[in-house]
Amino acid sequence: MSSETTHEGGDIPAMQRLYNRIWLLAAAAMMFFLVAYVGWGLLDLLSVPVR
Repeated sequence: MSSETTHEGGDIPAMQRLYNRIWLLAAAAMMFFLVAYVGWGLLDLLSVPVR
């Protein structure tokens, strides 16, 4: 019985491989917040009555 784990593609779940890519997660978070705040800003601008 070995306590070592193998790092083959089949042993690690797909979501764990995604979570291990810290820069990809950081970029995805930045894109999410950018889209959310720009969308929120546009929604606020469009909801202002003209007169």
